[in-house]
Amino acid sequence: MVAPIHCRSLCFQCPIAVRPFGPPSPPLPARSPRVAETGLSVPDGLKRKTALAMLWSVLRSAWANLATFLLFILLARLLGPAEFGIFALASLFLEGARIMASAGLPDAVIREQELDETLADTAFWATIGLAALAGAAAFAAAPFYAQLVGQEEVTAVVRWLAVLLPFSALGTIHAARLARDFRQKSLALQSMAASLASGSAAVAAAWAGWGIWALVVQSAVSSAVTVALAWASLRWRPGFGFRWARLRGILGFSASMVATQLLWMLLVRVQDLFLARWHGAEAVGTYRVAWRLIELIGQSVLAPAGSVALATLSRMQTDPARFARTYNRLVGAAGLVTFPLLFGFGALAPQIFPLVFSERWAGAAPVAMVLVLMAVPFVTNFFAGPALAAMNRAQSVLGVAALQFAATLVLTALLVPYGLVAVAAAYVLRAYLTLPVQQLALARHAHVPMIETARALAPPLLAAVGMALGVWMAAGPLIARLGEGWTMLGAAVALGATLYTGLMLLFGRPMLRDLAALARSLKSDRKDEDALR
Repeated sequence: MVAPIHCRSLCFQCPIAVRPFGPPSPPLPARSPRVAETGLSVPDGLKRKTALAMLWSVLRSAWANLATFLLFILLARLLGPAEFGIFALASLFLEGARIMASAGLPDAVIREQELDETLADTAFWATIGLAALAGAAAFAAAPFYAQLVGQEEVTAVVRWLAVLLPFSALGTIHAARLARDFRQKSLALQSMAASLASGSAAVAAAWAGWGIWALVVQSAVSSAVTVALAWASLRWRPGFGFRWARLRGILGFSASMVATQLLWMLLVRVQDLFLARWHGAEAVGTYRVAWRLIELIGQSVLAPAGSVALATLSRMQTDPARFARTYNRLVGAAGLVTFPLLFGFGALAPQIFPLVFSERWAGAAPVAMVLVLMAVPFVTNFFAGPALAAMNRAQSVLGVAALQFAATLVLTALLVPYGLVAVAAAYVLRAYLTLPVQQLALARHAHVPMIETARALAPPLLAAVGMALGVWMAAGPLIARLGEGWTMLGAAVALGATLYTGLMLLFGRPMLRDLAALARSLKSDRKDEDALR
């Protein structure tokens, strides 16, 4: 499975988008001009670039998701599950169009070791053209899709989002060039501004009584701000060096990745179609809001790490031992942060939803409690795709995604008559049934032993499960003493943090020492580089 990222064009309620992967680049030369000048080794320079890029990526996602979450709370109080459900169904259709339009072009730019202007120009104009075609096709097909999901209101929303699609593509290659140059700081600032402006506009529109159109306004403002800041941050202006031969070369390599993108998107969102047909738009909205809070954790912690992982692992294709070591270190560090957030959220979901979003969203709590149980595959999914793509194993990524999609279809079809919790259980069951296949592909093609990945994940997983059980058992006594309010929630969070820290010191001391040593190494690298300047 490939790594999700925040959608470039749609709003906070968009489906989890998937970063497409281009063909692998040749390995880095032994030394670069900058290295020769400073005396730093390639691994040290790459290690520091990776850490800084990940730091800015985390900051970018953390801000965007924090701002989005606060605004999302306001929107959830102003709008209902039906409005969120209709928009979720519309954004599902547009996400498919966006993936087709991207055609792997942004990541082809990111992964080029020596990017020439002809390729950049070709990628830019092809992106605009494909986005225009995809938008037109989505506009025309909107009534048929609305009939498929049984929700006529979807038609108008799909058409407005389709109009935005080619416009939002104007900044795609600019963002790819910024990412390629490890300029995550610029991307972080863009994301901060876009999320704040678009979210504020959506809340104002919802307050004015615009209903579902407030979410469309959010998409439009986000696209406009993102494109404007992308062009302002990168002084590159596309020329007219478009070449069909270069485009054919990119598309030939990326076809399987685009197919994987679509499968992953459908894997995450196909359940919405079943829910719409069986239980209506309100059920879709309730399910999506529960999933949205879990996605929030992934976008804040895992997506930044997954996006940096592709650039880092691509430079280790010829060193299997270092590749596996780096992969497991990335996965372990991600689990260290993600597992306690997921399991802690699950333990407190019955208190969080009514308190934060109002009683009308209480039905999302049991769904969230089931979905957090997929914590392990949730983490590994963000890194398996980049690792396989870095080793030029696109077909393996596609095969795993196809298997996961088929399993999701079968299990959801069997369990959807039994309600939202059963649909959530189908998704979790599918995740664990297909996890061994994914890990076998990593072991075979990327030389990452399953046992080593399990060892990297075990300490934070054990600590997080123990913490969640402790918080869940303490919830009743805390409510009896403090009541069902913010004081109780704060006390539960403090208890969870204390329990997790103590359990990590008990089970994961070697892992913590390793991460501390890495941090000291990065600090030392920075001092050495500053001294040599």
